[in-house]
Amino acid sequence: MSVVHQVLDLLDSRTSLALLLVSLLTYWYFRRPNNVNLPPGPMCWPVIGSLPSIAKTDDLHLKFLDWQKEYGPVTYFRMGMLDAVVLGGYDVIYQALVKQAEAFSSRPVHLAIVSKISKNKGIAMIPSGPLWKEHRKFALLTLRSFGFGKRGAEAKILEESAVLCQEILNTGGKPFSITRLVQKATTNVICSLVFAHRFEYEDPQFLRIMEDFDTIAGTNFINMPENIFPFLRHVMNSADKLLKATALPMDYIRSQMREHQETFDRNDIRDFIDAFLLEMKTQDPSTSTFTEDQLVATVFDLFIGGTESTSTALRWVSLLMMANPDIQRKVQEEIDSVLGPDQPPTMSHRAQLPYTQAVLTEVFRFACIVAVIVPHTTTQDTNLNGYHIPNQTMVLPNLWSVHYDEKLFPDPYKFDPTRFLDGRGQYKKDEHVMPFSAGPRMCLGEQLARMELFLFFTSLMQHFTFKLPDGASVSPHEGITAGIRAPKPFDMIAVARN
Repeated sequence: MSVVHQVLDLLDSRTSLALLLVSLLTYWYFRRPNNVNLPPGPMCWPVIGSLPSIAKTDDLHLKFLDWQKEYGPVTYFRMGMLDAVVLGGYDVIYQALVKQAEAFSSRPVHLAIVSKISKNKGIAMIPSGPLWKEHRKFALLTLRSFGFGKRGAEAKILEESAVLCQEILNTGGKPFSITRLVQKATTNVICSLVFAHRFEYEDPQFLRIMEDFDTIAGTNFINMPENIFPFLRHVMNSADKLLKATALPMDYIRSQMREHQETFDRNDIRDFIDAFLLEMKTQDPSTSTFTEDQLVATVFDLFIGGTESTSTALRWVSLLMMANPDIQRKVQEEIDSVLGPDQPPTMSHRAQLPYTQAVLTEVFRFACIVAVIVPHTTTQDTNLNGYHIPNQTMVLPNLWSVHYDEKLFPDPYKFDPTRFLDGRGQYKKDEHVMPFSAGPRMCLGEQLARMELFLFFTSLMQHFTFKLPDGASVSPHEGITAGIRAPKPFDMIAVARN
């Protein structure tokens, strides 16, 4: 059900129309800036803002693209009672997120649901400032020491890749869904780095956590009614389901934290939790921000950020190989020429596999897994592209407008890896493909995600050919957009190559 339908149902059942009109019209009158040079945008109505313009839109990135064509690369609208701007095109997005990062790098913690979920802990959704800088720096340095971008993580991914290939082999060439398998594999990589252990695939607790991850990834919590109409937090709680979905993963993280506290040895730092506990013991507890709650929230952020996007990318690449068998065959021929049938892939082979690299880059562009980047918020009144952007404005960079820009990528709806090959057939990087965002808020786990996708995909193509079941069809252009953009459910057949 769309957010507009949720709000309308709520207005019918739980609120007084008279109260809405009196209180919100008054709020609107005093809240809306009237004497500043705001960007152009769709009609903003009292109370509901620009919601009628997006009421029947499931894919906001496409509506935002229409707005960009009509109003320009910076579009102002009101999401209910929230000031918001949509950014379209590489130049404007890069200008805001990188060149003017100081003004555009916070998070919308003034929203009721965001505040309730984050509780100003963790890394992903807390506002910019000393706390965020301190913990992002600590997480980056610690994860690098445990293998982000290094051979330690590579060994864990290859171990998990072998398990994944065996699970697929066990399907015996019959139709199956790869969704849960790749989710388990990518989650186990994070488990190895954070907990120093992995789950067996059929562990009941592991399966329940996977179900909770589905709920979290499938929820666009920014659009919840209490965020759009702040006063509704007094009469409803639409985040109940989302909060329940976070309960089991959080409880598991706490249990792991307690086990680590009992077995902690400062001379044997096994994983991220141990490193955090060591920092807790090193700092003055009266002033330190390294607390148990911060540890749990940070690990939870690592799980969500490090599993769903990578597993979704693996689902997209599986679908796209079936939809483009000629491209799949070229990938396999290149892998065979470098690795043969039995040699495991490593990151050192990446330079020898330029076509494979080009395919994965085109997957990032074509699938556009995060079509609209996680919302930012301005920290001050500022200017962008000649327009005034008020403080506390929610900023929505439309990544789709970059990845599907015909000037950057001719015939953008065609899946074409040769975009990223030069005249000698070597891989060429393109800064306009930016699946992990840009600037200070870019994804913490980018290096790990790129490593996982390369090693998992190369291993899968080395051992299997992906095909559609008889009579089945898929559309690589159709996705389901919530927190991330996932392919529609599909079954596949994996034919063993050796």
